[in-house]
Amino acid sequence: MQGKRMAGIAMAILGSLLWGISGPASDYLFGLGVTVSWLISSKMLIAGVVTLAIALVTQRRAVLAPWRQAHSAGQMIAFIWFGMIAMQYIYFKAVAVAGAPTATILQYLSPVLVLVWLAFRARELPRRLDVVIIALAMVGTAMVVTKGHFTQLAITPQALLWGILAAVAAAVYTLLPASLLAVYSPLVVTGWAQLLGGLVMTVVHPFWVGVPHLPASGWAAYAFVVIFGTIIAYLVYLASLQYISPTAASLLDAFEPLGATVTSVVFLGFAVSGAELAGGALIIACVGLMALAGPQAPE
Repeated sequence: MQGKRMAGIAMAILGSLLWGISGPASDYLFGLGVTVSWLISSKMLIAGVVTLAIALVTQRRAVLAPWRQAHSAGQMIAFIWFGMIAMQYIYFKAVAVAGAPTATILQYLSPVLVLVWLAFRARELPRRLDVVIIALAMVGTAMVVTKGHFTQLAITPQALLWGILAAVAAAVYTLLPASLLAVYSPLVVTGWAQLLGGLVMTVVHPFWVGVPHLPASGWAAYAFVVIFGTIIAYLVYLASLQYISPTAASLLDAFEPLGATVTSVVFLGFAVSGAELAGGALIIACVGLMALAGPQAPE
């Protein structure tokens, strides 16, 4: 069991790092004129086709399994709409309007939201420690969005809104598929969610309309987002939920803002203030404190 838990932790870390690095890669693409809707519709379709093709080769009998029961089919539809599509669109929209480091740091408030949800589901008031953690996380968020000047926002209200929505979407994405993944293959669940989510987004923005003219570096960034930031990242992260709890997986998302910030600073020349770094560190420390304290309610 310990070996499986360590494997789950390693997969969650890898998925978070790849997500984090894909943030600056997508930020670079947006700077080249790529739209959020085109990026999502094209990459989700590609990822869905590839992932389901792998599932057909390796787990042929399991491919249709989630659709054979009405209950699991309903769970799949909910995950596609409120997990996969919402997570994809909201996160990349946050990156487009706020920048990768700010978007991923704000998104990392998702474990705090998971904590609040668990307390609500258990119909219990948060513990005193949980209240302290939430308060400190809010202080960290304020430092990120004001850069230490608490009387004014250092980012636009739109950027703040999308960043907070990204945290909500990340929490929902972590909690929704837990029961599905306890029964069905992560490869199958992810493949269907990406393929059908991509088809839905294609209705919004067909991927063959407005194909961007990108330099070689742009297509390389796009390939990274599709292969590593979508196919591999989602597979390993969802697979980790077979061995560790949703709360534990969301705690390990700390590697996402780390990867996004380091990549943005090193490769994109993104300037990060001391207050932003301190605020991000405070948010991550709060989530680490949650890990040490343990969950409030059964998951």
